[in-house]
Amino acid sequence: MSACARVAAAAALLLSLGAAVSSAQSPFARTNIGQDIRASDARIEGRGGWGVAESDTLSPSFHNLAGLPGLRHVAISVCGFAALTASETATADRNTSRLTTPSVRVGLPLLDGRAAVTAGFRALRGTQYTSVTPLETLLPDPDDPLGDPVIFHGTETLVREGTQFEVPLGGAYRVNDRLSVGASLNLVRGVVRERLRDDVGTPDGTGDSPYVAVSEVLTDDINGLSTTWSVLARPWRNLSVGATVTPGHGWDMTRTRDMLGLPGTRTQAYEVRLPATWAVGAQMPVRGRWRAGGEFESQPFGGFAGNDAWAADMVDAWRWSVGVERVEQWRRRGGWRNLPLRLGLSRQRWPYQVGGADVLETRIAAGTGLTFREQSGHLDVALSYGWTGDRQDNGLADRTWRLTVSLAGLERWW
Repeated sequence: MSACARVAAAAALLLSLGAAVSSAQSPFARTNIGQDIRASDARIEGRGGWGVAESDTLSPSFHNLAGLPGLRHVAISVCGFAALTASETATADRNTSRLTTPSVRVGLPLLDGRAAVTAGFRALRGTQYTSVTPLETLLPDPDDPLGDPVIFHGTETLVREGTQFEVPLGGAYRVNDRLSVGASLNLVRGVVRERLRDDVGTPDGTGDSPYVAVSEVLTDDINGLSTTWSVLARPWRNLSVGATVTPGHGWDMTRTRDMLGLPGTRTQAYEVRLPATWAVGAQMPVRGRWRAGGEFESQPFGGFAGNDAWAADMVDAWRWSVGVERVEQWRRRGGWRNLPLRLGLSRQRWPYQVGGADVLETRIAAGTGLTFREQSGHLDVALSYGWTGDRQDNGLADRTWRLTVSLAGLERWW
């Protein structure tokens, strides 16, 4: 079986697992547009998240499409991550686990490697949260409907789930030895669904079925289209710089509200506007096999409009990352010293507030990997630990371990 065939089989398996595993998230992802769950590849994650200035024909990165020219093989890349999160609030602790749907990217070289076309699939943002809280309410006494109301006890269950997916279709072209450009058309689809159910038992707590049940389902279906433009330049021999920008665009939203006990559903169509986002980064060798890099990404979601409930808490998000990497070598009997080593640090502000305060996340990461025989592909892993939020400012805090795995295969096609 060729490297690409192995990667394709792994992609099918991971997609089925991602669809089947029950996932949960931090309480921070309970509101608004959800948590950023984009996955580039484990090499980028291991060095902190930078990669917009990278171009590697043996380990192609789709973080910046302008880095794809130079490919001599068809490339298939699969990446996903699993996370364990410990959440703390003033009243309770909560442990959750999550396995994301993996991203899949394909690159096809053209014009003797001067150009490339690409397609793929990846998750952008997601929310998966379930909470059950005690409920007390006053209702008429079933034994004396005309008398004083009595206290009924029950539970309130909130389920919020949904993911926004992106299907990028793009290409890249190498203008000369120092400049490459790329662009993609991104089809966005997704859904955000909230289910709220109140189950109220009898006053004495007996009975298997609820005395009163109230249920409401609110669904937002998302349909959007965006473009991303990218450039990669080498102004000096040992310095590479790259940038990407996604202009502002709109999502067509269809909101459906369904309540138990009421006939029919209520449907509302509206549009939300997302602001332009951009990223810029650089990398350069520092000594021997070591290289260093950094990246800054801006997401000015303070300009979000179209959904007042979401926009009220929106802020301008940003992310910066720095890191170093010891590149792989193939010295005979080099042992572990031949493997790559990656270390990185990142910090970001989420695009919305929780508890009236900004949500800040800091993450440290380390990673490594190995190349397949005859350089027909590679396997990379990254392990990171992150701190999100503050109990004093946000009312809760997270501590998250995340394991990222990416698998890439290269196959000659001419």
